[in-house]
Amino acid sequence: MARVENFLKTFSSPSTVRVYRWVLAEFFKSVYGGDEGRLEEHAERYFMEQRNFEDDILSFLAAVKDKPPKTVKLALSTVRTFLVENDVELPEKFWRRLRRRVKGARALTMDKVPSNAELRQIIMHMPIHGKALFLALASSGMRIGECLQLKLGDIDLEADPPRVNIRGEYTKTGNPRVAFISREAAEALREWLKVRSQYLLSAAGKSHRYAKAKDDQRLFPFENVTAYMVWRNALKKSGYQGRDASTKRHVVHPHVLRKFFRTKMGSVIPVDVTEAIMGHEGYLTEVYRRYSLEDLARFYRQGEASVTVFALEDVSRLHEELQQQREQLQAIVNGLARENMELRERVKTVEKEIVELKRAFEELRETHLKATSKLAPDAS
Repeated sequence: MARVENFLKTFSSPSTVRVYRWVLAEFFKSVYGGDEGRLEEHAERYFMEQRNFEDDILSFLAAVKDKPPKTVKLALSTVRTFLVENDVELPEKFWRRLRRRVKGARALTMDKVPSNAELRQIIMHMPIHGKALFLALASSGMRIGECLQLKLGDIDLEADPPRVNIRGEYTKTGNPRVAFISREAAEALREWLKVRSQYLLSAAGKSHRYAKAKDDQRLFPFENVTAYMVWRNALKKSGYQGRDASTKRHVVHPHVLRKFFRTKMGSVIPVDVTEAIMGHEGYLTEVYRRYSLEDLARFYRQGEASVTVFALEDVSRLHEELQQQREQLQAIVNGLARENMELRERVKTVEKEIVELKRAFEELRETHLKATSKLAPDAS
């Protein structure tokens, strides 16, 4: 009976399966020692023996207690679920007591959400597949595990904005959703697609340990270990490889791109729409009930500039140029207004002078007529 594999088959997300496998390996390691290769053997032996399950879990907690609090809680939850699936149910009082021993609720690493300019400097040091992947992540709010499962047919680069159909089998909850990417991310994807076939052929030729399928239909035909390696190399080259003092983990890591999207997009469009695009389950149903896909696309277009990375400088420069042009135009308009006022004053002066000239002319004419009438009798 394949206890471990049958348990893991109930989860669709590859990242979830990978984490749960690691947890079970660590659990049995704390009980028996040994490596992951004997996982099924350990599991079968474990349930055949008369074990003190509570003591085993306490030993496991001691083995992982230095991990971040969220990791410890996930590990305990995984072991609990695995035991229940194998008909071992421990009292709720025991689990509640364990949870109280886990200090803290948040990740220990102090994340740093990069600015648009900082993210640009990091991505500049990536190969073409890295640029396409991480621009897509930064502009969509997708989880990296979701993005790495996308098939070629899941993305529509001709839509406005470019659209991503995230299937339920890719998500943590099993529910599908629609996300969007920026136009610059779509352009990076177009460039990546031009060389994707050559990349796949090359990777298949170099892969000696694992069979690499040449007809892989994934948009990004590589595993998350490759993605993380691309990210770490770019951090090193760009000078952003700083690590948290307590956990020694990078403070700028791929997961902060979801925070980047949440922070930037959420400051421009409704927060519930932002959360739904990211795939936060608490918002999806209500947002999809209230808004159509066209509404969501319109919201995304409204906030797209906030998650744009490489065009940001150009946009800022364009704004400056437009401002200068507006100022120059305003100066011209002000000058014309002044000239117009001066011309009006000059016209008034000329009109006044014309009136005075007419009056003088009439006076002169009358004087002439009077003089002419007095001279007329003498002439007769």
